[in-house]
Amino acid sequence: MDSWTRLQAFERENGQIPIAIVGAGYVASGVVHVLEHTPGVRPAIIVNRTPAHAIKAFTDLGVNEDDIVISDDPGILAKAIARQRPAITHHYDVLSNLAIGAVVEATGALDYGTRAILASIEYGHHVVSYNAEVDALLGWLFHKKARENGVVYTIADGDQPGALFRIAQQVENMGFEVTTMLNCKRYLNTHQNPSSGADYAARDTTSSHMTTAFGDGTKMQVEQAVVANATGMPPSIRGMHGIETTQENVVRDCAAALPDGKYIDYTLGGDFGAGVAVIARHENVTLHKKALSLYKMGDGPDYFFFRPYHLVHLELPATLAQVLLDQTPLASVTEPHVAEVVAMAKTDLQDGQSLDCIGGYTAYGLIDTYERASGFLPIGLVEFATMTCDVAVDQAIPLASVALDHSKVVVKEWEKLRIEWGDRVKKATRQLDKSFISARTPELHPA
Repeated sequence: MDSWTRLQAFERENGQIPIAIVGAGYVASGVVHVLEHTPGVRPAIIVNRTPAHAIKAFTDLGVNEDDIVISDDPGILAKAIARQRPAITHHYDVLSNLAIGAVVEATGALDYGTRAILASIEYGHHVVSYNAEVDALLGWLFHKKARENGVVYTIADGDQPGALFRIAQQVENMGFEVTTMLNCKRYLNTHQNPSSGADYAARDTTSSHMTTAFGDGTKMQVEQAVVANATGMPPSIRGMHGIETTQENVVRDCAAALPDGKYIDYTLGGDFGAGVAVIARHENVTLHKKALSLYKMGDGPDYFFFRPYHLVHLELPATLAQVLLDQTPLASVTEPHVAEVVAMAKTDLQDGQSLDCIGGYTAYGLIDTYERASGFLPIGLVEFATMTCDVAVDQAIPLASVALDHSKVVVKEWEKLRIEWGDRVKKATRQLDKSFISARTPELHPA
């Protein structure tokens, strides 16, 4: 039975489950609209620090603004939810006293997102996250806390990691073993910034920082870190290869670029659009080789499985069905992270300079193994860092060259994990060839 049919059956038996949405930006507003038309659930309450944005998300559905309840009083909000009146609150803390089925976190904010996710899990709510940036840093912690509290934490369908997990599951269910998981990127310019990318932001009606994170590749590097940490498949080199190829030649070109083993990487340019893909082998390839050739999959032994789209919030119903009906995550992180995204200087950085944020002017991100990334600033902490010495453009930013804002929860939680995993990192780092430690700067590809 498909997800939609299952949710319809769920609604007939249980009615509509109220869902909380944290955020009211581009993705979060899309989530609100999808929830309104998904069986078994409804968008009950939006948590947002700017109520006007949340109001617009509801009124865009045709809701009369006078019917929206805006309050930080748990009692008032509980009554609004019970009476199926749309509600808005400034802070996620009030969710602790509300009867909701799940929280969808869609802010993309690092510290705020960390606090909202951890609090929601503590309150006993399932959490569905579109926040790949914070998952790449703290995914292991979120899954651990969710298991301890008897709830589900999961990345959502629709973003590239979710789409990759789905296609990998489908391929594995047919008996294939996935060896490569590919994000598909159309162009890359690691030095793109909000000024140089302004035309793209205007075209796409996305924020300047979001647009820049796409253009400079950081978003894709972060997404692949999420995939790596859930599957245990690392990048083979810092920043991955970025294989310039086409669908016709991708199997051959990936085999030439990647060493033996299981890795995450990405394609660059070509005819992939905004797709995702995996390359896989079948253990009974001799038995199935003729059939796979007949079905236009090629001669093997490696086979290419491609999905040409990811539709972000539009794919949320599949995640909700799995979380609410099966109480399982789309993918789970049970082992310490295998990858982290290193902050690279986007321009010459000076002692005393405050760094801005992902998608800003000062840094872009390149994924690396967790061991090789040890000692460098993660891109997810860049907005909480101030330079304490100079770092040249396109060099990895050492942790020793920054002062971090230790008042931020995301910084404190990441440092706890760093200490907890420290012995593993030290042991593995001693075994690495020193040549791998140096930063790799990819060839620039103008937008």
